[in-house]
Amino acid sequence: MTRGLSAQTTLSALAQRLRAAARVLLGDPSEPDEPSRTEIAPAESAARLLPRLVAACRGDDADAALWLVATAVAGAFPTPEEHRALSRLLELSPDHVVESALLEAVLGDPSRGRADLEMDVIDHGVVVDVDFCARHDTQTGIQRVVRTVMPLWQAAHDLTAAAWVDEYSAMRRLAPREEARVFAFGRELRIDPTQDRAYRPRLLVPWHSVVILPDVPNPGASAALAALAQFSGNELALVGYDMIPVTSAETRPTADAVTFAQYLTVIKHAHRVAGISRSATTEFAGFASALAAQGLTGPAVSEVVLTEETPPAAAAGTAPAPHDRPLIVCVGTHEPHKNHRTVLHAAERLWREGARFDLRLIGGPGWTDTGLAPAIAHLQSAGWPLETIGRVSDGQLWSALREASFTVFISLHEGYGLPVAESLACGTPVITSNFGSQQEIAERGGCLTVDPRDDDSVTAAMRRLLEEPATLARLRSEAVGRRRRTWDEYATELWATLVEAGGGAA
Repeated sequence: MTRGLSAQTTLSALAQRLRAAARVLLGDPSEPDEPSRTEIAPAESAARLLPRLVAACRGDDADAALWLVATAVAGAFPTPEEHRALSRLLELSPDHVVESALLEAVLGDPSRGRADLEMDVIDHGVVVDVDFCARHDTQTGIQRVVRTVMPLWQAAHDLTAAAWVDEYSAMRRLAPREEARVFAFGRELRIDPTQDRAYRPRLLVPWHSVVILPDVPNPGASAALAALAQFSGNELALVGYDMIPVTSAETRPTADAVTFAQYLTVIKHAHRVAGISRSATTEFAGFASALAAQGLTGPAVSEVVLTEETPPAAAAGTAPAPHDRPLIVCVGTHEPHKNHRTVLHAAERLWREGARFDLRLIGGPGWTDTGLAPAIAHLQSAGWPLETIGRVSDGQLWSALREASFTVFISLHEGYGLPVAESLACGTPVITSNFGSQQEIAERGGCLTVDPRDDDSVTAAMRRLLEEPATLARLRSEAVGRRRRTWDEYATELWATLVEAGGGAA
C-alpha cells in the first residue's frame, strides 16, 4: 500500500496504468481501460499484462518501451540510473526476474512515485510543462512569457498542459485553479468550488511526443527529465532564457549554481533550445558545442527573439499623471545583478548637483537586497524623492512606464531585458547596458547605452536626458517608430522551432 490507501486502491491504479501502457505499446485493446470490477479483478488484470509488457521491452524500441513500463509500474518516471539498471537486468535475466524487480522497486520506495494514481498516455502529442506558473502567482519576466504564449498556443494547436506531482517524479494534469493561473492569469474567473474540490490528479505520460519546457523546471525534476530526454522516445525542447547562475555566479546565491548545474544535465540531452536573444542563444550554443568533449551531440540551438508588442491602450481618462519634475522609473527585482545600487548612486550625485527629478523603483525583493536596502533607507531618510512600490499589476506597470520621462535598466547580465522592450513599447526612452541582450534591443533606437559598471557613465547618461530635451525627444521618436514584434509572431515562431522543426504536431 502507499499513502495510507488500501491495497485494492493501489492495485486498481496499477492495473489501469498497465492497461494505458498496453494500448500504445502492444496495440492491443483486448484489455479495456475501465473493465467491470466484477469481470476482471485489478490484480488479475495486472498479472496478465505485466509479462506481456516486459516482453515488449525486448523489441526494436526497447529503451522507450522499458521507460514506459517502468513508469506504469511505479507511477513515476525512472531516473537515468534506474533506467540503466533495468536495461542491464533485462539483458541478463529472464522476464519474470525483471517483473519482480519492477514491483520490488515500488515496494522498496513507495514514497518516490504516485502508485495510487491512474495515468493518461499522450500519444504523439505535445506536452507543455507549466508547473511553476500553475502553482504560483509570481509574475516576473519568465512567467509573463509562459502565461502570454500558452493561451496563443492553446488556441492554435492541440496541446496538454502539465504540472508535476509534489515528489517531482512524474507529470500530472492541472487542477481547475491551476488552469486559470496559466491560461487566464489576472482575470477575475469564477472557479466552480465543487469542480475544484472534486479534482483528483492523473499522471500524464508522453509517448513519442514533444515535451516543451517554456519555464525553468523545478530542480527536483531534473533526473526524471534527463532520463525522459535520453530513453523515452520523446523529444525534449525548451526555451533558453540565460545562464546567469553559472556565467555570472557572483551575482546569484551559491545554491543557484548547483541547481543550474542540475538543469544543464537536462539541457545536454534535450533535442532543441530556443534562445530568447542573440546573447542567450550564444550562451546555450556554447554549452552545446562543449558537449563534444563528452561524446554528445547536444541540442540544436536556435534564436527566437522575444517580443516588443505595444501594450494595451490606456483607458479613457487615464492619461499619465502630470509631474512637476521629470519621473525616472527603474523596473526590476531587487537583487545584485539588476544593478540598482549604481542607479541610486547616480541619482544621489545628480540630486546633490541640484537636478530636480523623482525616482521610482518598481519590483519586489529578490534573493538578497543587503546592498540595496541600506541605500534606499539612506536616500529616503535624507528626504530625496525616491519611491519604492514593490511588485505591481500589469496595468500599473504600463501606466508607470507611460508616465516616465525615461527609464533606467542597467543590468549586469540579462537573457533578454524585458523591461527595456516594455518601456520602448510605451514610447519611453531607456538608459541601458552597452553589451549583451540589452545592447541588442538598443540597436534599433530609443536608448542611450552605458557601461553599467562605470558610475560616471551612468550618471552622465541620466544627466544628459534630464538636461537635453532635444535628445530625449529624439529618443522618444525613435522608440515610437520601432517595428513591434508581436506575441503572436513570437508564439508562432517558437512553436515552429520547438515542435515542427522536430517533425512534431503541427
